[in-house]
Amino acid sequence: MKKNIIIVNNEKCSEKNGLLYCQNLEIKSMGMGLSNKYNLKFLLRKADVQPVYKIDKFDVKLSSNIFSFIKNLIFTINKEKSEYLIISVTPYTLYAFIILFILRKKVSLYLRSDGKKEISIIYGKILSIFYKVAENFMVKFSNLIVVNNLITSSKKYFLVQPSQIDEDWLTKQKVPESIKKIKLLYVGRIKVEKGIFSLIDILFKNYDKNSNFTLTIIGQGKKPEHYSSGITFLDPIADKFELINQYDDHKIVILPSFTEGYPQVLLESLARKRPIIVFEEISHVAQNFKGVFVCERNRIQLEKTIENINKNYEKILSSMNSNTIPTKKNFFKQLEEILN
Repeated sequence: MKKNIIIVNNEKCSEKNGLLYCQNLEIKSMGMGLSNKYNLKFLLRKADVQPVYKIDKFDVKLSSNIFSFIKNLIFTINKEKSEYLIISVTPYTLYAFIILFILRKKVSLYLRSDGKKEISIIYGKILSIFYKVAENFMVKFSNLIVVNNLITSSKKYFLVQPSQIDEDWLTKQKVPESIKKIKLLYVGRIKVEKGIFSLIDILFKNYDKNSNFTLTIIGQGKKPEHYSSGITFLDPIADKFELINQYDDHKIVILPSFTEGYPQVLLESLARKRPIIVFEEISHVAQNFKGVFVCERNRIQLEKTIENINKNYEKILSSMNSNTIPTKKNFFKQLEEILN
């Protein structure tokens, strides 16, 4: 008999033409990757957001406010034995955890990034302290799952390598066309904590049309009011093969985030054999991968790094053949072992 797993997350979803969409690929992937092993139910939020990934094949309950969220949670607490997987620490998931803690339900907490750093960047240090208090409480009374050992000070946790990489990502890699301008690529949300506004300021504040680079930004969020002619904005791409084509069409990927846990963009970039630049704040994501370049967050050093990669491109691509990239299959195998 399949085990009942209730997945609780702050993910905002939207409905369109009778279909349900989320913005985070991992939510969709979890449903498809775990539904064969478990009876899944998702407790998510309903919001008017841009639809990206269509959700199907599993049970989803949407909540338009905190009261309906708690109501939907309580309805899952029945005579049948269920376990709970809470993803991330937010006000919604904290309220859910408190109820489950009081009722002595078995809970696993999955942390994908350093939430304290994100809150500090977005809202300031005071709120980040409240976040850390909430996180410590949830960590103490749950089975903790993390993507790297820098996220928590707890000595007891399960370590996973989240990945969406499958055979399609790892085959038929293409060498980018040799053109005059170096095509840079950013894939991710257009949010301050993701460092994309910092990147735009560094490279394009005084952009010269004769510069030897351009930047393509693929993601959701509010575009800056004023930006250079050297930047192209594209909506989020849900189709895997279309996204692969975008990687193949660019020469270097840049991940300018101020904080990251285990970024999928890095794995996607390495899978398509594209060198990727990260800044010092997230130097830990480089691990032992070939083709990852850590750079200071300033124009001089970033331009030097871009130029160095461009000059040694073939040698760098050759070194990247030695990378062992975590796969989606292995990630779900890790999760199943933990949940069992």
